[in-house]
Amino acid sequence: KTGILPTTAAPAVSQPVAINTSFAADQLLVGSEQHLQRFEQIVGAAKSNIFVLSTFVASQTDEKGKEKRERIWQALEDACRRGVKCHLFFGTSLDRAKHAAAMQELYTRLSAVRQTRGYLLVQRDPVGSHAKFLLADDGDGGATAVMGSCNWLSSPFSAVEVSVELTETNAVATGMDLLREIIAKLSGASRSVETLLFMASEMRRQRSRLSAASEISAPTARLTILRADDHERLLRVAAHDAQERFICCTNKVGANMVPALFDPAEVAGRRLSDVRVYYSRRSGPVKRGHVAEHRERLNGLVELTGVPEPQLHAKFLAWDNDHIVVSSLNWGSQSGLEENPLDEIGLYLEGSDLATSLLEQFEAANR
Repeated sequence: KTGILPTTAAPAVSQPVAINTSFAADQLLVGSEQHLQRFEQIVGAAKSNIFVLSTFVASQTDEKGKEKRERIWQALEDACRRGVKCHLFFGTSLDRAKHAAAMQELYTRLSAVRQTRGYLLVQRDPVGSHAKFLLADDGDGGATAVMGSCNWLSSPFSAVEVSVELTETNAVATGMDLLREIIAKLSGASRSVETLLFMASEMRRQRSRLSAASEISAPTARLTILRADDHERLLRVAAHDAQERFICCTNKVGANMVPALFDPAEVAGRRLSDVRVYYSRRSGPVKRGHVAEHRERLNGLVELTGVPEPQLHAKFLAWDNDHIVVSSLNWGSQSGLEENPLDEIGLYLEGSDLATSLLEQFEAANR
């Protein structure tokens, strides 16, 4: 009506949440056996609540990896016997009925251990996120959160996985906030949401008490939470800023592999002598020949390595000596969407020699 066009501006880019925390290299979980052992230890120590979010759920009749996965089921059974509340979720909306049926089978198995109502909070609707969580109290006033690539309720535990274990109070409380946001869309998850809210509040009160008593350890790392759409921006920054090396591991390469991963790696490769991309599978329209063409094109700039066995299910980025991102995002086949920020979760850690340690463990697991 005024004849004056409205002023337009690009939307502001929200800054990821960043905190200073205590973190050591032994909190990097690399390899399937290490994940299995930590699941048993974390779940075995819990006295009140265990939360598991797995993208998929394996049927009780699934024979692939059944022997190792039985250790997961038995750890959860033991927790139920102790009276620990088990909050179980799955992420994918694909084959929804299949995974809902598998979750029902798991519910039936665990409920046979303890008939008391209210100890099994099992959701049969997907949360619509590719993130993977294991979160539990530690039985001693604290809690542990594990995030990364491992599908706890479906994995055959034969692939190379990479996850981060958080134990410092503020970091764990931040993980609880993330999981609470992811599951809040489910109407049946209200008790789980309330429990996570209460646990996170307790962790922060505990931190405040420790702070007042000057008992908090000096931060050793900076942790930045990456939501889905934060990943691509950080990968491109890393490709330009890396001074010594740039290494990325993705389970899959797919239709967007060139702009999403190969182009940034090439940028880094024109400056650095150590630029590597690892993958195990191809998805969508990508064929072996497509990848071979890019391997030849990038020869001398990027070492593009396919690893069929053991399958690399890990998703991480490492550059220089001190920078790592451990994520649920397949860097070479998926794009994080701004409209679905909780679809993928990554943890960016800056700390002394973290990249060096991660790569040493990864190379040992990949031999």
